[in-house]
Amino acid sequence: MPAAPIVYIIFGVPNSGRREIIFDLIEDGIPQLSQVLFFCPKNEEQCPFGEKISQLTNVDSVEWELQNSAVTHGKISAAPEVVIFLAPGNSDPADVAEALKSWIEHNQCQLGRILTVVNCAFLQQKPSAQSWYDSCIHFSDVILMSRRENNDNKWIKEFETHHKKTCSPARFIFVKKGRVPNPTEVLDPEARRVSLYFDELIPIEEDGLEDKEKPEDTRPDKYIERLENGHRAHKVPNIQKLL
Repeated sequence: MPAAPIVYIIFGVPNSGRREIIFDLIEDGIPQLSQVLFFCPKNEEQCPFGEKISQLTNVDSVEWELQNSAVTHGKISAAPEVVIFLAPGNSDPADVAEALKSWIEHNQCQLGRILTVVNCAFLQQKPSAQSWYDSCIHFSDVILMSRRENNDNKWIKEFETHHKKTCSPARFIFVKKGRVPNPTEVLDPEARRVSLYFDELIPIEEDGLEDKEKPEDTRPDKYIERLENGHRAHKVPNIQKLL
């Protein structure tokens, strides 16, 4: 039986070099004989690297949208081995995670890794976007530090230290001219994320345990959890207002 398609998810705001990085990952990190299905956000401004991705011989592209925490997309004719979802740059990361977890399960795929592309110049200018990035990083295995040319080293070091203090196991990797040092390493499906939301967990017997005694992996993910009114228990900024 063929292996299930492996899915990668990329978070980040527009103009972060996300498509340039995706092009690099496909070209240098995925075998040319492996068929790739690239889901690009509908109604998001394209860039030259979007066209370059589509021109790769092993890539089929399809537009997708996020509607009420669900995935909608055009017709798929490819039978991919690798699926790459570029998250809409103005979306709530929790909505994307919830929608894509359902899509992955419904289509019998397996999650490879979740990547966050940090636009360092944007974040230094708009520090109020930090909690939005925090939610992306919560779900992510790899953090790709992009657009660093005008950032001082102190800011970069403080950003990394902030997340290391939270004991994040994610890899922090510098992007240089749209390329990562080792695409194959970035795509390695080893999980390094804080969130257990996408993981298959072994049920345990919880009878007799108080709430504070229950293992953390049995509690709702803090960004996914909803209140009785349907709103998220842990809100993040509307990134659209900061772009």
